[in-house]
Amino acid sequence: MIRHTGPVILAAASLLTLSACQHAPDGITSPKAAVRSFYNTYEGDFRQAELARLSPGLAAEVKRARDNEVESAPRTKAGPNPTDKPNILEGEIFAGLYEGYTSYKMGPARVIGDRASVAVTFKNKGYKTRWTDDVKLVNDNGWKIDNVLFTGGWTGLTSTRDALRQFNAIPVEP
Repeated sequence: MIRHTGPVILAAASLLTLSACQHAPDGITSPKAAVRSFYNTYEGDFRQAELARLSPGLAAEVKRARDNEVESAPRTKAGPNPTDKPNILEGEIFAGLYEGYTSYKMGPARVIGDRASVAVTFKNKGYKTRWTDDVKLVNDNGWKIDNVLFTGGWTGLTSTRDALRQFNAIPVEP
């Protein structure tokens, strides 16, 4: 006896599609889509970066830097040198020029397993400069930015994680 299999096949196809999407929230199914999604919404202030678009490790470093700034201001003011500047992470940390970028263009993605790399060419019109940084990603329930390696050498830092680690190593005044 033949039964109606159309709905069963349709339901099975829907389940397969949904299970594939579980690993890519927000539709971020490729490294280039993740990079585009991040830089299209990021406006140059690490405090406003969407942590969901970053790997858990990088998101934790960004959150720690945010917390460091928030805790530093009242402690500095209440400390022995209240006119000192509190800990503030200044400058661009998701691109290799302190002053930031005005536009970007992605190169090809290189994927090896659950890791990827996308060369991103940034441009700063005001400083009339262009450089290419290497955006590293991990596939952790969707592609997420894990680090940005700075290639220009302008910041004195090697990467986003390097900038965050150096800042987070600064003690918050008691």
